[in-house]
Amino acid sequence: MALYSRPRTTRLLVVSLIMLSLLTITVDYRGGQTGPLETMGKGALSVVGALQGAVSRVSRPIGNFFTGLAHVGSLRAENDRLKQELRQVQVHAKEVTTLTRQVAELEKLLKLEHQLSLRRTVTATVIGASVSNFEWTVNLDKGSADGIKVDMPVISGDGLVGHVVTVAPYVSVVQLIIDPDSAVAGRLSSSGETGLVIGQRNHPLTMDLVNPDANVAANETVVTAGYQSGLYPPSIAIGFVSHIYTRPGSLTKTIELTPAVDFSALEVVAVILRS
Repeated sequence: MALYSRPRTTRLLVVSLIMLSLLTITVDYRGGQTGPLETMGKGALSVVGALQGAVSRVSRPIGNFFTGLAHVGSLRAENDRLKQELRQVQVHAKEVTTLTRQVAELEKLLKLEHQLSLRRTVTATVIGASVSNFEWTVNLDKGSADGIKVDMPVISGDGLVGHVVTVAPYVSVVQLIIDPDSAVAGRLSSSGETGLVIGQRNHPLTMDLVNPDANVAANETVVTAGYQSGLYPPSIAIGFVSHIYTRPGSLTKTIELTPAVDFSALEVVAVILRS
């Protein structure tokens, strides 16, 4: 009942105050200069002012409420506009982040190409991946129309990626060095000892057939050996030494390598063109 009677009491109070004000003004107007307000002077003004203030205090919240209702539509539209602008800013920020990362990758690629004296390359973007128990490959957005052929080496700014195994006019498929069917002739950067680097999917690479007397340092870089009949040019980083052991009954040393390339974040690569 209290919730119902309160608005009703407020309305009655407003009406009563308004009627009292109108009655006072009417009596004063009819009395002219002898009216009660003129006779009472400042005291009358105080009374009228008090009545006006009371009416204003009671009626102002009601007026503000209806004024707010009138602006609900425009406020909602303004809110929607601000949300749309925020979404556009967020999309733009993501695009800037992506472009910044790709520019950094291209700069590393250019630096590596200069170090290796590579004169003919095609820069490509990774557009898809095939990861399964049978093959670990990626697809590039460049193909035979750009001069790419089967068995051409592929690098990133960090090191060796793999080699081309399939080519179409505008797409090519690259077998990654972490594929179990991949084998790369590698060389320890310090001692010059060689071995064969085999892919182990998402596990560390293994370098087999290493001289058992070879001195191997932790984190030592392993690079491509660059044999004349091999697929890859020399001195491209393959990985870094993480573990050394000898298999029982083996006459050679086995080394585990952390790949130089982060294959989970591969975006921009270069295909080395050659006849």
